[in-house]
Amino acid sequence: MTKTMKLALLATAGAAIVAIPVSASHNNGGLRGMFSGHHLGGHGGAYAVQNACDPCAPTWQQKRLNQRLRAAPTFVTAQQSASGLRGFSQVGYAPQQRNTLGYVVQDYAIASPQTFGQQSLGQQYAQFNATQSYGGYGYNPQAAEAFKADLARNYSFGGATVKTNARYSDRMLDWQENTTGKALTILASRANGILEPNSLYLGGGVQGGFMYQKTDQPGQFPLLSRFPFFSPNTDLESGVFAINNAALSFTSTFGDWTSVYLQPEYSETEYGRFQDEFQLRKAYVVFGNLQKSPFYAAFGRKTIDFGNFDSYNAFTHNEGAHYFWSVSDQPVLEVGYYKNGFKLVGSALSGGRQLRVAFADEDNNIANYAVSAEKEFLIGNGGAFTVGGGYLHDTIYRDNFTAHTFGERSTTTPPTNLISGRNSAVNAFAEYNSPIFDLMVEYTTTLEPWGAAIPQTPDGTPFPQYLIDPTGSTTSFDNINFDQNLEVIVAQARIKPMVNGRRMAIAAVGSWGNISDDFGNPITGATFEKNQQHALSVEYPINDFLDIGAEYVYNKGFIPFVAPQLVSNDETEAHAVNVGFKARF
Repeated sequence: MTKTMKLALLATAGAAIVAIPVSASHNNGGLRGMFSGHHLGGHGGAYAVQNACDPCAPTWQQKRLNQRLRAAPTFVTAQQSASGLRGFSQVGYAPQQRNTLGYVVQDYAIASPQTFGQQSLGQQYAQFNATQSYGGYGYNPQAAEAFKADLARNYSFGGATVKTNARYSDRMLDWQENTTGKALTILASRANGILEPNSLYLGGGVQGGFMYQKTDQPGQFPLLSRFPFFSPNTDLESGVFAINNAALSFTSTFGDWTSVYLQPEYSETEYGRFQDEFQLRKAYVVFGNLQKSPFYAAFGRKTIDFGNFDSYNAFTHNEGAHYFWSVSDQPVLEVGYYKNGFKLVGSALSGGRQLRVAFADEDNNIANYAVSAEKEFLIGNGGAFTVGGGYLHDTIYRDNFTAHTFGERSTTTPPTNLISGRNSAVNAFAEYNSPIFDLMVEYTTTLEPWGAAIPQTPDGTPFPQYLIDPTGSTTSFDNINFDQNLEVIVAQARIKPMVNGRRMAIAAVGSWGNISDDFGNPITGATFEKNQQHALSVEYPINDFLDIGAEYVYNKGFIPFVAPQLVSNDETEAHAVNVGFKARF
């Protein structure tokens, strides 16, 4: 299949998806789940609820309970029933069911949680009102307990308010989902009242456990060997304890329009050369107020808003994220628009080598950019259907110099025959979410072949059969007859049955990647045409602070992108079992 035909089919499929009739209107809001408050039981998004004493003045205990509930964040991960992109669902918040807050932008309303424990908020209020004294002051044991619980999450230092919120931390420190949407998560959390003005929110998260993999080729671990020096190179099996990620998060809100986010992070599975285990992974400021304007901006070190790349797996990224998830090392300027379920984002960044994927080979110039758009449709019964796509102007797949980091590129020697030229990437995805079932398909491809995937001699010269004119240029794509782009398709599904009052997640994820043709490299014996990764996983939330999970991962193909033509074997088969936890505060 030619490149032109592939792009034509992709465009046709995208047009067909957008043209699918949707049974319900969007009604105010909800980008991938940021839904309007009227879905929460007819309360119109206001915190007031009907009860026997609505005309009465609330007690201080009621006010404190209401404040505590307002602090409960949106929270949608693989473990729970909530639907929608970026973690904002239309269903009401119920601690026993781990559902989420609704969200209204256009009407400038805030949707309240509808239950607290096993009783509605109105029932709680009725109980409190039954014991309150004249003048609105009284005592109720339940309110006192709520007040004490709230004190554990709010602190005051010199007039500044410091708060913690485990569910907000889960959204911001989720390494599997909400991959590219965290700037909008901050803005939506402010619009919901989850993040209050002039406050500092401190969070933390740890993800780790036991990682085991067995391979049929000595030393070839498709999963563990993504990180050099991680496992012995002569073994057929490897098992290790690992801290995959451990991070702190700091979210500071200034007035109504400005938020700052910092995320220092530690990982034992970072790339071993020229990358520290401890990094300031994110540091950016967000300007915006979705209650007053659909426009917003962000600036700093952050994930580049390109693609979706969410993984339903418990711990392992799918191949789409592995190939194309883009993270900046230098500041990014992001400008966005969100209204009525439609999001449009443009990003500009340096042309230098970024932490992941983005690279335009122009240090000290703003030479790279990305565009992303997506639209969400509500379809009744708590469901949502989202389509989206994006474009990244230039990538690390622009040449056959496979040095993995900025440090390596500056200290190692490129191939004598350097094949180099801009190689953009495009992405399209469709996702369906509901309280009990999620389904997503995502396709990402470069627009040109990856120079390092063209079969070549050790000095980088393509083998003669790939040259259109044997006497012509050996570095120009115009004279190279090779049309296999780097591409990956991911299909994943998840069911979320209720178990003991909480949503368990059972997911199946398949990834298929195409890298080169079937010729391989006869000098090294390496084969690197394609690879696959398929996973089954289960996760269960013990409480708001701790999830446990396990996954089985099947890999076919061992193709390290740092040296695809030296040691690759696309027939290697391996089986992995990962058991671990995710903890947060």
